[in-house]
Amino acid sequence: MVSEIITGKVSFNYDLLKRILSGFLFAPMIALVLILSENNFRILCWLAYLVIAFEIFSPKVKGYYLIRSLALLFCFFGMKSFIYCRQFFGSMGCILLICVSSFTDMGGYFFGRMLKGPKLCPKISPNKTWSGFFGGVLLANLCVFFIRDFFYAGPISSSVFYLRFWGVELLVLSAVGGDLLESMFKRYIGVKDMSKLFPGHGGLLDRLDSLLMVSIVFTLIDIFL
Repeated sequence: MVSEIITGKVSFNYDLLKRILSGFLFAPMIALVLILSENNFRILCWLAYLVIAFEIFSPKVKGYYLIRSLALLFCFFGMKSFIYCRQFFGSMGCILLICVSSFTDMGGYFFGRMLKGPKLCPKISPNKTWSGFFGGVLLANLCVFFIRDFFYAGPISSSVFYLRFWGVELLVLSAVGGDLLESMFKRYIGVKDMSKLFPGHGGLLDRLDSLLMVSIVFTLIDIFL
């Protein structure tokens, strides 16, 4: 019993360390996204898209060409939507979308590992729990409302973008949906991670799955509502 507890603790600490290291490695990329000019921002986004395309069509995976093509199409629209956000809402728009996706993921990981409980979608992603889901929703809400209250001093001009309650919840749910969608895709083609680009997080698509879905949903809301 003691050995199991110790082993579990060591495993948790090791996973936590990998997550922290991956966060530090990924932070400069986020900083570049926010400080680059619009043209350079587009170039960086499409370079990231090329990396994702290579991950999806990795020679290590044989077959599944239709489902992989659909995944690549999803990533295309996700990247276009992220560029759309930067074009019409500036750096603050990108910060908010990144926070929604990142804090939903972090909250899901930490609350899920600490509280455990019933599985969210055991057939798609066995490690995800309902406690992690609600923890991710809570942490993302706290983060975006903190940004809204302390870093945005202007008037609210959009009921969706500037954190109306229902808009935030929809974006948070889309972050969870993007993560589950990628998990379903990986399970379908038989891989654990898209690549080993980021220790503890897998490939670039493993890092951007939620952000791409959040960007798509945000863009659709902005266009049609």
